Amino acid sequence: MQIIGMLRHVAMACGAGQRPLCSRWTSGLPVRFLGTSSPQSPADASFHSASFSGADRPQVLITGGLGQLGVGLANLLRKRFGKDNVILSDIRKPPDHVFYSGPFLYADVLDYKRLREIVVNNRITWLFHYSALLSAAGEANVPLARAVNVTGLHNVLDVAAEYHLRLFVPSTIGAFGPTSPRNPAPDLCTQRPRTIYGVSKVYTELMGEVRIEPQRPLTTEPHPSPFLYFI
Repeated sequence: MQIIGMLRHVAMACGAGQRPLCSRWTSGLPVRFLGTSSPQSPADASFHSASFSGADRPQVLITGGLGQLGVGLANLLRKRFGKDNVILSDIRKPPDHVFYSGPFLYADVLDYKRLREIVVNNRITWLFHYSALLSAAGEANVPLARAVNVTGLHNVLDVAAEYHLRLFVPSTIGAFGPTSPRNPAPDLCTQRPRTIYGVSKVYTELMGEVRIEPQRPLTTEPHPSPFLYFI
């Protein structure tokens, strides 16, 4: 639960427009966020509230790490779990200050074999999937956006399922369209986004329900958070 507060802190610091979602939990872990409650954190959701021994510390991989949130998230996770426990990855060349701040790997989410190799060789246990073509870039190259945002998602889902990883995938305010109700927009409503990025994020949300909910019983107690998790 401490990760929720940390992720919200990163998103707010970077000014990213993440879609406000609420949660249902199983065994204390978020599965799929649904609901209309205003975002809030449980009292014990502080990033620093839980302790991890050396053996318990996760081995983290962040895809799309040179985007809006990846570097900030890596910095926070490295402070908590150690520099060598958090691997930043992307298909772009990192600037010097990022490269020398901690482990960095080339990782293309369309290369399924390479993703598996990274997970196995680095004993990855947590995966934060940030790789995506956003609205403007996606509209300029729809075939590539469809490949990265949809096929890349499937590759990550399959790798996470095969190696029993904890997986985080964000949604976005772009999942709403011009016909969606506003002020406030409920989570369950007409969405119909008009960009390939928004459409792919609606698909991502639905894939979360298909891939996760049949496998894990849900409780009914909501714990609101502005993120979509697959765990």
